[in-house]
Amino acid sequence: MAKNRHFLRKFALLSALCLSGCAVNLGVFENSDGYESYYDSLGDITGLYDGGNHEYSVKYSLFNKLTVEKFSWEKDSYKVESEQYLYLIIPFEKNLTIENIVLYAYSPETITVTVSAFYFSDASETPQKIKYLSSPETEPEYDEDGNYIGEKEIEYDDELVGQAIMQGDVTLPREEWKSFVMVNFNQPGYDDKYLHTGQDTYLYIRFENNSGWNVGKMTPVTFSFINLMMRAI
Repeated sequence: MAKNRHFLRKFALLSALCLSGCAVNLGVFENSDGYESYYDSLGDITGLYDGGNHEYSVKYSLFNKLTVEKFSWEKDSYKVESEQYLYLIIPFEKNLTIENIVLYAYSPETITVTVSAFYFSDASETPQKIKYLSSPETEPEYDEDGNYIGEKEIEYDDELVGQAIMQGDVTLPREEWKSFVMVNFNQPGYDDKYLHTGQDTYLYIRFENNSGWNVGKMTPVTFSFINLMMRAI
């Protein structure tokens, strides 16, 4: 993984954002519609973890007055569960030019997490055979008559480190909400360091600690997240 670092940019880390008592500025989404244009630009966020997934509404689970001011949810059904998330999948519904993406995470233990971001312009490009922490290295192989002939290596399709448009580390303190901001996107075809999205495209944010590619190399992390904010220009 280290050999690919020259393709990527570190995160600019925020120790805190001025959320309570301060206005959150989302760029072009700052208008009188109560952030409805922001909500309309994103589909539900999917959190993939080893063994399942959760889907979260941006409006009700990830960004609203209550999440910003109280770091809480109006209903238990809106709460973001703590899991060993491997991917957060952000679907885009509109053409956007994004300057930065902010997210808060909460971990029960102090831990350093490596985060990578991958952009896909079509659903057909997204990883379909994902290597989770429990994923095996091999699978049985059979001949044309159905006889077992040995084990073959499983080909997973989500390694993709060289295709990451950014990567960096963030240290999550024990039992505190920690913010980080993703900036300086190295998106192919663009040199302005912004993320350019289109309709029906996807950003996959991968937490490398929870990837099957890093078993024995990184410590898995359980976390929750909140306050997904994007500044578009």
